[in-house]
Amino acid sequence: MIALLLIVGLRAQEVSTGEINGAKYMLASPEEWQGKLILIAHGYRAEDQPLKADYEIDKRFAQPLIEKGWAIASTSYRRNGWIIEDAILDLKALRDHVSAGKGGVSRCILVGSSMGGLIGTLAAEGAIDNLSGVVAIGAYLGHRETGAYYETLSWKPKAPIIFLTNETELDHPRHYREKAGMAANTALWEVKRPGHCNVSATERYNAVVALDAWIDGTAPEKDKDATVGPPVRKSTAVKKDAGLSGKITFVSAGFGNLSSDLVSADLETLGVKVGDQVLVKSDAGEIVATVALYHSDVGEGHASVYVTPNGWLAIVINGGNAADALKVKKEDSVTISPAPKKEEKKEEEKKAPAPEAAEEKKPE
Repeated sequence: MIALLLIVGLRAQEVSTGEINGAKYMLASPEEWQGKLILIAHGYRAEDQPLKADYEIDKRFAQPLIEKGWAIASTSYRRNGWIIEDAILDLKALRDHVSAGKGGVSRCILVGSSMGGLIGTLAAEGAIDNLSGVVAIGAYLGHRETGAYYETLSWKPKAPIIFLTNETELDHPRHYREKAGMAANTALWEVKRPGHCNVSATERYNAVVALDAWIDGTAPEKDKDATVGPPVRKSTAVKKDAGLSGKITFVSAGFGNLSSDLVSADLETLGVKVGDQVLVKSDAGEIVATVALYHSDVGEGHASVYVTPNGWLAIVINGGNAADALKVKKEDSVTISPAPKKEEKKEEEKKAPAPEAAEEKKPE
């Protein structure tokens, strides 16, 4: 186990990492732990990707919960792929590991996204014992291959579930609640923006806090608009050539989606809006991307940049890997500039020397 002490806000926290049954984990614990644990269940990751359990200790989700005395633990699972049952075993093992090391878990909330939302729903139905509640984000409740609803769903949740879901993916949680008889312990919080798990850290935090109060007996609004607008962030971009330069702050495991410290104001400075194209360059690669509301707004294999719910600029290739295309990692720099118009490209081509002429100028 590797452990280090970090100072977050006014409180100290210990971050430890290790491995249980082949699954990597990361655990952030407050200085004064109160027996409360959040388990993070990630979504589907391609089988050929490395196992990762790291998560960001951000200022709008993890940090304020840790300051309230929660420990937060994430597992890579023992392998990648569509692995519902194995993932449940790994989450159980992680909960038991924390409990044994810290003297018992008095309250355990699972926060799951996409496939992790299905895992969380099954956990609320009893697949994980002594679970206090679940926040299921963009929950996909079907089978990956057939699309049919997952065969082991009982539609009888024992622990309360808040489904936190984008406006374009309401079908599965609505169906679950209807089939469960609009169970008193299910709630549907809609986030009014398109996308898959396209919710902000603040929206996740609000759902966890509401679920915690629900467990204590204060039921939340069952059908709610949970949308929180992105924060207005000040630009820290640096001018470079005809564009603005910033740094990569996060690379998603498996998909290579990128988050940066560029912000909405930077797009305004560049004079680009939704539907326009921009050139994204790193020291080792470049791509042309469309300014969009979400990465699914562009076709398969095409790149987009858009403002995330947390107020940062994301760079994503729909069905591809932006990190690989740009050959970047966390802390690397990228520059975004307006893409040359077609007419400009033609002028550049005219100015470029013909291959034969270029060959003639080569020294002997």
